[in-house]
Amino acid sequence: MRIADEVRRALVQRCRSRRTRKTRFVDDAPTKWMPWTVRDPSRPHTVFTEDRAWTFVADALEAGTDVDVITLKKPAGKKGYVMVLQGHGLVRIYVKLQLGSDCVNGRSFHESRSGHQD
Repeated sequence: MRIADEVRRALVQRCRSRRTRKTRFVDDAPTKWMPWTVRDPSRPHTVFTEDRAWTFVADALEAGTDVDVITLKKPAGKKGYVMVLQGHGLVRIYVKLQLGSDCVNGRSFHESRSGHQD
């Protein structure tokens, strides 16, 4: 699915800046952001660091990776942006982002064997 170019640009820009990316768990916007549990496909003997995970996501967005737009349950009715990216070997990496007015919230980053998970 194609997302609007301005949405893709905003996601990339915010993913690349430590000031505009967040992963904080709160009850009305839970997260499962766990890059330290996923092997980095470019460095298969190491797991992702926080910075490397964000760079990986931004690079995928810039490369034009398909992004599914979903309606989040929490917060209800807000948009989420989902990608399933190639990890190491047969592993897929499930990524879900939520675009805020001045930041991007990393909602999910973890292995996905089925290709779709919270």
